[in-house]
Amino acid sequence: MKFVALTFVLICGTCKSQLPDLTPEILKHFFREMPGSNFYFCNGKDAVRTTKAFVGQYNFVSTRLLQSVQSNKEIKITMDLTPQRIGVFLDLTCNEGYDFLESSLGLFNMTYRWLIWTWDINETLISLRSSRVILDSDVTLATHGVKFYDLYRIHETSDFIITEIGLWTDEGHSFDEKPKRTDFRQFVFNASLMMVDIQFNLSNLIPPLLDKSYEPGKDMVRRFGLSLFMHISEFYNFRMSYVLSNAWGDPLKNGTWTGMVGQVKRGESDFGLAPAKYVMERYNVIDFVTSLHIVRACFTFLQPKLFGTYKALVLPLDACVWGCLGIFMLLGVLAFKAVSRHDKTSVCNENLGGSILLVLSSFSQQGFPDNSYMLSTRIIYLSLLLVTFFVAAYYNTAILNGLLLQAPNAIQNVEQLLDSDVNLGVLDAPYFRNEIQTLNDSLTLRTRKKLEKAKQVYFNVADGVLKIKKGQFALFTEDEALYTEIMLKMSDAEICSLSEVEKYKPFHVGAIARDNSAYKEMFNRAFALIRERGLMNRQKNYWIVEKPECHWKQDALSLDLEPMALAYFILILGFILAFTAYWFERWVHKKEKKSLEIKMLY
Repeated sequence: MKFVALTFVLICGTCKSQLPDLTPEILKHFFREMPGSNFYFCNGKDAVRTTKAFVGQYNFVSTRLLQSVQSNKEIKITMDLTPQRIGVFLDLTCNEGYDFLESSLGLFNMTYRWLIWTWDINETLISLRSSRVILDSDVTLATHGVKFYDLYRIHETSDFIITEIGLWTDEGHSFDEKPKRTDFRQFVFNASLMMVDIQFNLSNLIPPLLDKSYEPGKDMVRRFGLSLFMHISEFYNFRMSYVLSNAWGDPLKNGTWTGMVGQVKRGESDFGLAPAKYVMERYNVIDFVTSLHIVRACFTFLQPKLFGTYKALVLPLDACVWGCLGIFMLLGVLAFKAVSRHDKTSVCNENLGGSILLVLSSFSQQGFPDNSYMLSTRIIYLSLLLVTFFVAAYYNTAILNGLLLQAPNAIQNVEQLLDSDVNLGVLDAPYFRNEIQTLNDSLTLRTRKKLEKAKQVYFNVADGVLKIKKGQFALFTEDEALYTEIMLKMSDAEICSLSEVEKYKPFHVGAIARDNSAYKEMFNRAFALIRERGLMNRQKNYWIVEKPECHWKQDALSLDLEPMALAYFILILGFILAFTAYWFERWVHKKEKKSLEIKMLY
């Protein structure tokens, strides 16, 4: 339903109008696309004349007389409609108009389309000096002779750019297209430049950071963001002065922010070059421009190997199989001991020690140093040999597979990792430190509990990769942060065994700007353009390191001491027991010999 709201007081109805008679037609032309408009007049006759002209044409038109407003400082241009663009006409031919303008200095973003009627452009510009008139503002000045000027400026600290765009007379009107605002005229913006791993200073800054061979693998996502903004600066013709930081920024108890977010919030910089994680707390103080990259936070580790630990010789068989073998050995010893009373043909099975020796020789696949003529003894021999034959066949096959074939991933998700005996560590970066120390979700609590047992929790990239290479260790990190070091330090077989399990879903990171920034939409357009033309993808392929590909081949097998620890332990234990028994037997023999000599004397 179309309607007109007319609210004014004709306290100045007898005053002479200072606006041209063409004012209603001008307003119709300027605000024809606006779903709603607010008109503010100094003279009551102008208000009445304009209101009559708009009857039945606009969905919503609010016409007010500036003198009727009791408190100009509290005026807010609002509408009880869904958010959409609003047209505003302001008459500056009276002092109340300037009072209204002063109270509305923050309402010059792209939501509003302004037409300001003034007799003195210079005075109007002075009043607008502290306003938000900037690149995304839609402001037109109208002055005597009914000339129209487009008004904007590149930055709040720069001079206004005024361009004549139209003329309206009784014979007709003509308008030129508003000038494009893509040339920032070499304006110097303050930009927050943040690196985490690279130590840098203003004396030698940009050229090394844009060189991939300089500190390869470090701060690649941050340098990717810097390279994109270098293209944006060329596109819009501006320069950057850098404000340095080494952290994204966190809130403090006093309400302030640290790091890059704090610099942007306080106005020390106009935007941040390092892509930052989308966090709700940051939405309240700054504005995100657009997503530039997707980051994966994950645990990186080598899958546990069959021959990677001291339990290597035990792992091919399950615990229940080893338990059954132990029971069979005990039954074998008891069976040999039972038949030994009636079997006088067996040489070795004459006592308990002989029975144990026969069973152990069977299970070690060394045969029997004995030959009995009794059928019962031979059946026991045959049963033990068959059992040990089948067990040995499966055991040897498992060993062979472990040497020649890639084993399936034993750990496939973060829950399995936390339940395993793999040790954990964290990349020494501010955001990972903050996450591990502050978050209280179930996975973080379990991770923190497991980290309490670790001698060292935080690792740099080089030390972390070396620790991963040794095995039984997982580093919580940003996925691409380790790839360069991994390619340098790990073999093809180790790369093929490299696994990553995500702690949570990948998240977007984007460039940041001030809240209600005029540059958000401008940068969004530029990023969309370079994305469509493939330039963003090219820069991403150049800077963001991909996970090393697996070119699996069978390397020459080299076992270290740890996998053979069990065999060496059994050997050493055997020697110790043998020499202990030897000295015990000598002591018994000497004692018996001495006892015999004493008996012979008597």
